[in-house]
Amino acid sequence: MVGACLLLQWVGGALQRAAATALGERVDALLQHELMKAVAAPSGVRHLEDPATAALVEVGRDTLRADWARPGRLASTIGGLATGRIILVASGIILAGFHWWLGAGLLVAGVWAAYEDRVASRTEAGHHYGATESARRMRYFNDLGTTPPAAKEIRLFGLPAFVVGRHGETWAATMQRVLTPAGRRPLVATAFLGVVVLGGIVLVVREAMAGHIAAGPTATYVQTFLVALGGIQQSSWSGLQTELALATLDRYDEAMRAIAPTAAPADRGSQPATGMPQREIAFQNVSFSYPGTSREVLSDLDLVIPAGQSLAVVGANGAGKTSLVKLLCGLYEPNRGSVLIDGVELQDLDTDDWRRRLAVVFQQPVRLPMSAYSNVRFGRDDADVEIAVERAGAKSVVEALPNDWDTVLSAEFDGGVELSGGEWQRLGLARALYAVQQGASVLVLDEPAAHLDARSEAELYRRFLDLTAGLTTILISHRFSTVRQASSIVVLDEGRVIEQGSHDELLQRDGTYAHLFRLQAARFDGGPE
Repeated sequence: MVGACLLLQWVGGALQRAAATALGERVDALLQHELMKAVAAPSGVRHLEDPATAALVEVGRDTLRADWARPGRLASTIGGLATGRIILVASGIILAGFHWWLGAGLLVAGVWAAYEDRVASRTEAGHHYGATESARRMRYFNDLGTTPPAAKEIRLFGLPAFVVGRHGETWAATMQRVLTPAGRRPLVATAFLGVVVLGGIVLVVREAMAGHIAAGPTATYVQTFLVALGGIQQSSWSGLQTELALATLDRYDEAMRAIAPTAAPADRGSQPATGMPQREIAFQNVSFSYPGTSREVLSDLDLVIPAGQSLAVVGANGAGKTSLVKLLCGLYEPNRGSVLIDGVELQDLDTDDWRRRLAVVFQQPVRLPMSAYSNVRFGRDDADVEIAVERAGAKSVVEALPNDWDTVLSAEFDGGVELSGGEWQRLGLARALYAVQQGASVLVLDEPAAHLDARSEAELYRRFLDLTAGLTTILISHRFSTVRQASSIVVLDEGRVIEQGSHDELLQRDGTYAHLFRLQAARFDGGPE
């Protein structure tokens, strides 16, 4: 009978743990899904630079990766917390059969110790989440010292010791806040519990030696004290885990509420963008500044881009060239002014429909640690990607891969390879041409050939302009041998259009464009700079 009960207890415990684990995993998976939806819901990217979103992502990381703070642990920690409390109450009842005041003393001591542990757990959880920014800094320094992107510069400039030192300093500053002095009350509560337990055991042993209680009850009472301590310890540990998980949920809800206004469906337009632009893209009196700064990168900018023609945009670093592209893509909204597509406000268009009209290649195209095929197709409808790759001049890149289209483009995976900067840019260009095959009518090339030499870049742009004849094409480049091929050229300076015209027209005006063109040409001619 006893064996059957023990077997039943063991099976029941195993089933309870399995069920709690499964439930916890489902809870964490649901939170991960909701986190991704909340961050991805806004059509722009301004919210990603907001502290509330950073906090949301940080809490999401703790929720999904840090085992000690996952809300899913509540499924098991609450059970452990309840079990510990039940053990304490049962122990008090048993000891009350020996001396009522001893059972009552154990209950008071246990409840007091549990209360102080709960206060300490909440304090620790608060300290942890109060150090969220420090945690991000620690991860940043850790990534600097352990991941490939910054590895060359870190070593060439002799920075390993600096990075390790800053990581240690940040950790020390964080721990200084977390490991605050506990105060006297927890120590007094623990001491009182120790006096009750040790004193009770001494009392039981003395009563047994005096012959007042038999050996069986003596062993039971002593064992009860030990079991009670185990229950209090279990309750304390489960309480800490519960408080951390609840604190994670609180911060998660707080961050979700903070980001909710930016994800309002009403912010999106509903007018279809099919076939646009047919006449023009117009920037009217547009001013724009990035979140957290009052400096305007675009200021009262007016620009008209005729549909079906090519426009090149040039200017010094910080002139607003890439910001212009981000506004066109709807990643940000102007602080003032309007972006119009065939006379329709960009914000009134269906965002997803408009972006299907765009094929954009930024200077640093995203690098997916996936197959070469996925890097070109990039989530669009299935079609013949080889045509786009050949047009982009990237066929040789794919043919050189060990597993052709199935090769994973990351050396961090078995059988994967890492591409050079120029090879990645050619795949990025193929990605844009593939989007054109899928119906995109606006092609934007933002310094996509920066890793190529001047001759190769000029040839690449020439080929692109031939292949995309009839499309609205926007070229951004510092190389004037490239931009001279465009139908029209715009010169930006401090967020404004200061010159516009064809290459020959701008040279005849002998303004900023002509001056910069001659400076750059002098380098290749061997003349003075």
